[in-house]
Amino acid sequence: GKALRTKKGYHLVVITSTVMPGSTDGEIKQALEATSGRRVGPDLGLCYNPEFIALGSVVRDMLYPDSILVGQADQKAGDMLETIYRQMCVKNPPVQRMNLVSAELTKISVNTYVTTKISYANMLADICDRLPGADVDAVTKALGADTRIGAKYLKGAMGYGGPCFPRDNVAFAALARKIGARADVAEATDRINNYQVDRLTGLVAKFAKAGTRIAILGLSYKPQTPVVEESHSVKLAAKLADAGYVVVIHDPLAQDAAMAVLGDKVVGASSLEGAVRECDLLVLATAWPEYKTVDPAWCKRNGQRLTILDLWRTLPSGAFVDVADILYLGAGR
Repeated sequence: GKALRTKKGYHLVVITSTVMPGSTDGEIKQALEATSGRRVGPDLGLCYNPEFIALGSVVRDMLYPDSILVGQADQKAGDMLETIYRQMCVKNPPVQRMNLVSAELTKISVNTYVTTKISYANMLADICDRLPGADVDAVTKALGADTRIGAKYLKGAMGYGGPCFPRDNVAFAALARKIGARADVAEATDRINNYQVDRLTGLVAKFAKAGTRIAILGLSYKPQTPVVEESHSVKLAAKLADAGYVVVIHDPLAQDAAMAVLGDKVVGASSLEGAVRECDLLVLATAWPEYKTVDPAWCKRNGQRLTILDLWRTLPSGAFVDVADILYLGAGR
């Protein structure tokens, strides 16, 4: 705001960070007007335009968005921002224009809805694990074929993490409580997500006693990023280490970041091959493409069979039939 005091002519201010509904037209607008000496309107535009981008695909997401969300203080501000996007985007995406508070609510609602799908799929995986013969991938494939549901984010595996999903889901529930509304679905989604680490710890305990050397492949909260914020793989590693297991970790990009969080609780593997060869139980926790190259020869043990918990159903069981027992999460066995 201070930088605008001496600027002549119209200026458009665009808020892109995720904020609680009511913030842009409330304290942000008030602070902007107070510091700039202007009033939002004829000589000062204000929009809320959150980014729908994902780590690992930022440029593509900016150039090829599904749609563009514009919260506008007035028509002039919205027109200017839409013009900028029309010049930048490769295709002609739909632009959803609305007032500021509706746009703010839309942003956290999108992420909350996506987390609901993730937790629903993980709930199905848990049910399938306890129901002999049930296959979560077959179930979610059929669900995803229904156009009312869709296949994206419908994969029973690890819980959601990262800098946005956990935060926005909690923020949505907090907003509802603050205004006296109910957010039972968002709260249940969060509970299911938090349960996943305990569930996986219990699964490991079925196949390995404390003191066993366990390798966890994949520490980033998703592939193609070094980010470990709220990563369930990191939480699982910490919980297993606290339970007395010897935990070895490997990640193509996030290993240093994970080690910074976990410290001397775990051992950092020098290579993928080393992590696999030296463990007694292997957990494939993040679906990095690199892990599809795990060589069955690395799994050979002297008279022993390696147990592999493949949370994403990445490895072909047939290739490992002579050296390992692969247990797929949500496979009903």
